[in-house]
Amino acid sequence: SNYLKSLNLNSLKELVNNKKTFVLYLTDDKDGKVLKNNLGNISKKNKIESFYINTSKLSDDDLNSLKEIFKFDETNIIIFVKDGKEDTVLSRISDVYIEEKELEQELITQGYIQKEN
Repeated sequence: SNYLKSLNLNSLKELVNNKKTFVLYLTDDKDGKVLKNNLGNISKKNKIESFYINTSKLSDDDLNSLKEIFKFDETNIIIFVKDGKEDTVLSRISDVYIEEKELEQELITQGYIQKEN
């Protein structure tokens, strides 16, 4: 979907430097396909700006640069970026089998989706 866009490292640096708020999904594009689809569906439905980076396609240099921006060891993680920063690594989602409605609830909790009363 157009709401979940592929991102390269330079574009990510730009988003971070411009203090943007967005959802970032770091994926190996293998085990993380279901989560990617779920995030895509939710992003489209709620018009959220979400991005993914396929880490398996990155050079070692780019991978290291990425790890300098957001520390991580394994992929298939969703990172919540607010004003160009991650509040806490504790809010990351790394369960590739999280159900779509649970993921949506998490996005509500994190303030990306405004819930109508």
